[in-house]
Amino acid sequence: MNFFKNFLKTKKGKIITVATVLLIVLVIRHFYNESLAFHTPSYEKKDISATLDKKNLTDKDFMFIFEQTGVSPGAAKNLIENGEADTLLKLNDLYFEKPDFKKTYIAYPVTVEERNDSQVTPLADIQTGDILVTFNTHTLDWRHGHCGLVLDAKKGLLLEHMALGQTSCITRLSSWGEYPAFAVLRHPDSKISQKAAKYAQEHLIDIEYNIFAGFFKKNKSDEDKPSSSHCSHIVWQAYKAQGVDIDNNKGIFVTPKNISRSKELKVVQIYGLNPKDYKSRILK
Repeated sequence: MNFFKNFLKTKKGKIITVATVLLIVLVIRHFYNESLAFHTPSYEKKDISATLDKKNLTDKDFMFIFEQTGVSPGAAKNLIENGEADTLLKLNDLYFEKPDFKKTYIAYPVTVEERNDSQVTPLADIQTGDILVTFNTHTLDWRHGHCGLVLDAKKGLLLEHMALGQTSCITRLSSWGEYPAFAVLRHPDSKISQKAAKYAQEHLIDIEYNIFAGFFKKNKSDEDKPSSSHCSHIVWQAYKAQGVDIDNNKGIFVTPKNISRSKELKVVQIYGLNPKDYKSRILK
């Protein structure tokens, strides 16, 4: 015991102690980060079939549907009216089950994204101008997340800015159903949403990636084509050009988390995320 105490007082002993503590902290951080990939509701799963069979659903019924599927009352109403109630039933089955997912590098060897290995989760009531947010991308165990902007809901087209070395581009909306967790957000004024999508198509495609874009000059909406951007900044840019700031804390750097918490946006759907963080802003 005395030998051990004396060893800890030596320079080598102190270095080993610090290294050990640091390693333990990194391991704990890693496993904590892993636990954030998908959130399972703490309450019990219940069948929504009987509720959907009702002729006239109440506000309480629609809140029950949200709690059991992650689909907001406004989106659920649209699905039912369009004869797509089966989507709600499918989400009722998936909402409480942790999906199987795998990790792939999008910027080797530091940035990873998580994708479902065996299922595609339905996206409910997507409209042009909607914003999608996921936290299934992380760099060195920093779960920063990713954003996309729906350019054309009917064609299933999305604007994304993925990683260093790539430019902003049009991708397929359907791929977002592969993320283990995501949120669909919407500005309540459809005219603004349409204008934001149009602006993005005309000015925000093929922009160089720069993680520090907006750090020194955040608002570039006065430029026809910004010189650089990143996933959350480019989505923010599309709406700022319409006079709407969707950055929740109005800071110098906009992140997916900032956008996900924006009071300017309503929550259309969540999957694999904690309902407590979104319930107060759901689309009615």
